This record gives sequence, structure tokens and C-alpha cells, in this order.
Amino acid sequence: MANQIPVSSTLRIDFETGLNEKGALVFKRRTFSNIRVEATADQLFSTAVAITSVQNYPMGEVTRVDMYSLIG
Repeated sequence: MANQIPVSSTLRIDFETGLNEKGALVFKRRTFSNIRVEATADQLFSTAVAITSVQNYPMGEVTRVDMYSLIG
């Protein structure tokens, strides 16, 4: 049976920057690397809210991307 070992985490925040010519939302993505793999979802969301408070655009989607090493 394979085991997984956490290697790294990345926090992605999509900001709503406006509308395109067809009226669809346009997003700008900011990526923050070297996030502690032990960080909880609540901690990351609180961080995203704090980052958004100093931005010019409202927060859209917040995503966590985890990388694992698989060992068999």
C-alpha cells in the first residue's frame, strides 16, 4: 500500500477585477508558495481575508493546492 508524505502547499486567491465586453467576470490570480503544509483550512482562509483587505479588488475563489510524494 502506498503512503503519501506532504511536500508543499500553495495558496491561490482569485480577485474579481471587473467585467469583460460580454459581461462575464474577469479574475486575476495571486499565488502564494511555501505555505506550511500543517496549516489548517481556517488559517489559510483567514490569511486570504487579511491579504484581500489590502487589495483593490474583492476576493473571488480561495484554493489550496497540496503536493505529496507517494512512497510504495
